[in-house]
Amino acid sequence: CDRITMGTEILNFLDPDLSCYVDSLLRDGDIGLLGGNVRVVEPKCGRITQNPRHSCDRFKITIPYGGNELTWQVIFDSLHPTHPPDFIFDAHDKMFAPDLEELKCLASWDHEDSKSLVYVVQELIAKYRQYQEHLLSSNMRLQFEYVTLVETSNFTEIEVHHTQKVPYTRDTTVNFLIKLPIDFSDIPAYLIKDNPGNDIAILLVSFQGIDGNKILPQLYLSPRVERALGGTSSLRIPNYPNRGRLTDYVTHVQELLQNLVEQVVKGYQKRKEFIAALISHYGSSVIEYDSEGFSKASFLFELQEFYFILHIHIPSFFPREQPEFVFQSVYHTTSSGQPYQTSVCNYPYSPRWSGNEMAERARVFMEQYVQDFKRLSVTNGRFS
Repeated sequence: CDRITMGTEILNFLDPDLSCYVDSLLRDGDIGLLGGNVRVVEPKCGRITQNPRHSCDRFKITIPYGGNELTWQVIFDSLHPTHPPDFIFDAHDKMFAPDLEELKCLASWDHEDSKSLVYVVQELIAKYRQYQEHLLSSNMRLQFEYVTLVETSNFTEIEVHHTQKVPYTRDTTVNFLIKLPIDFSDIPAYLIKDNPGNDIAILLVSFQGIDGNKILPQLYLSPRVERALGGTSSLRIPNYPNRGRLTDYVTHVQELLQNLVEQVVKGYQKRKEFIAALISHYGSSVIEYDSEGFSKASFLFELQEFYFILHIHIPSFFPREQPEFVFQSVYHTTSSGQPYQTSVCNYPYSPRWSGNEMAERARVFMEQYVQDFKRLSVTNGRFS
């Protein structure tokens, strides 16, 4: 939204006959592997005018590509607004010179179609990808890594980018930006409903130096996926192994992430089963429960004329991780005036139990522990 808002402000500086192309680029441009992140900056006028506002006919676009940003200048002619634009590419891409005859969208420019600029930029990115892949021929090791990865047929969306033109130097970094084919369709809708955008996982592997011996991997997830998988703390990927192969490493990361997705999906189903069993056993005592994510439930119990509340917090990676039981007194408070409560995580538990058995075992433990909790409440709490 911020990107579009900033772009909309730039539209105010553009010639009215040209602004439609930029507007479509900002709103509908699906450019590159990440897509939709093109920015438009530095509007300028190509001719002398008394009113530079509303008359700019050239600007720069920045496109995320291969873990970096491309900056291309787009040059229209406001005196001939029906003509296609020219492009000036980054200084270090002087060898990038696509054949104009092969750029069909540019050769057959349709000035009446507001998405014409989108189509041309998409076509140029495709040519730029081929250009970057060709540069790999100067490094046998990286060319082998790339060809081997492509030949697996599992990883078909890859962007390669050299930070410096060949020949390779100590400062050269070659990025492999790889879209991981992960199935996110079974992730519960409640986990991702508040975050717009496509569900995507991208692995960036950077080969640094003349021989590419220093290798740094990074994993990027769309906000929806990151939230669903429990945040960045749950998403540590292994270091790139010495003398490892790119194909093996990418496949390993893909499998780790897919397993994590499956754990989240199974955990959701298991939490739902556990909550249903608790309500089935203790429905008359339920105060509230999470009917969407099934992550918690609260019950009011009475045992031996002692009333207390039991809060059950169920972790995201349940049943691998066991629930937390929080006993809360209805009579006693802490020195700060908060209800006195005790958290218990050390109790008999097995992730192999069914939801029904877990609920029954929770009852057995609760009946055994309540006397200890009553004594703690009297000793450490204040009677309210």
